[in-house]
Amino acid sequence: MKKLYSFLLILVLFASINFAQNAPDRVKFSGLMFGDYFYNINNVDGNQQNLNGFQFRRIYFTADFVVADNFDARFRTETDQSANSNTAGGKLGLMVKDAYLKWKGIFSGSDMVFGISPTPAFDISETAWGYRSLEKTIMDLNGIVSSRDLGVDLKGKITDGGSVNYWVKIANNSSNGPETDKYKRYYALVQVKPVEGFQATLYYDYAAKADVPDSFDKTTKSNNAYVAALFLNYQQKNDFALGFEGFTRSIQNGYKTTGVLMNQNTMGLSFWAWVSLAENFRLVARYDSYDPNTNLDNDKTTLFLAGLDYKVAKNVSIIPNVEIFTPQKATNTNGSTASSNLQGRVTFAFTF
Repeated sequence: MKKLYSFLLILVLFASINFAQNAPDRVKFSGLMFGDYFYNINNVDGNQQNLNGFQFRRIYFTADFVVADNFDARFRTETDQSANSNTAGGKLGLMVKDAYLKWKGIFSGSDMVFGISPTPAFDISETAWGYRSLEKTIMDLNGIVSSRDLGVDLKGKITDGGSVNYWVKIANNSSNGPETDKYKRYYALVQVKPVEGFQATLYYDYAAKADVPDSFDKTTKSNNAYVAALFLNYQQKNDFALGFEGFTRSIQNGYKTTGVLMNQNTMGLSFWAWVSLAENFRLVARYDSYDPNTNLDNDKTTLFLAGLDYKVAKNVSIIPNVEIFTPQKATNTNGSTASSNLQGRVTFAFTF
């Protein structure tokens, strides 16, 4: 099946290239790659300490099509060296990241999108952060909301000048995979840009799920989930930028304690900034605090990263950086005494 899937992807890519040759003004190809040389200086798993090597953490290949005057389409593939993307032989595998049709101007100021496309959760904040090459945004990193879902979007302007915008979506809640149940996820976001350089987003989603059995009172109970998030960002042209992202999630009857089902409440906070030191140099830093279950005392984690972005060309960056991941209560294995994971990296990122 994986061989057939890869073969079909190759056919689509060749068809895209043939279309581009015959209609060069109606298709655009682009791509993105980033990877690192990494070194695990400390790790709570002794077997991971001193592990080092080269890795690709993301490769995109994108084809954007002009289908008609008011219809665009995107087809994007992704690969990386994570376990989810690798083939059975441990080689780089391909997956479909985006596959959607956009109906531009379905009504005044609004577009409709159908297919596998970004979710509203952190698409705006990830763009503002601008350093996905170093780390995912906090909700993406911790699996709170998938970056993609298959469904229908409606997005556009609430005010004529674009100072207030909206984005709503109904989708399978199955990421890039096929639907497996009757339940759906409902997304909504409002973006406000009151003054130049500042933006804020308010986000909410509701994920319907099947009821779960409660062995304590022999009934079934709701297992639906809710996510709410706030994003704030101020950027002064190419001089500096500041960002804050905070979220809360509640899963009804999401975990058991002393045999009784209780709601699982999750919280996360992320602060980041970058500042230009010279024309081609930026200092980047970020701090995250994540608590997967606020009712428990030993599961909180923090993340700190810092890097120096050297832009050697318009679309090429070399970024020496360090990332420290610290669990509230480290579980050491294989002889490790480290209290956190400390990884040094030299990241290479480029677009084309």
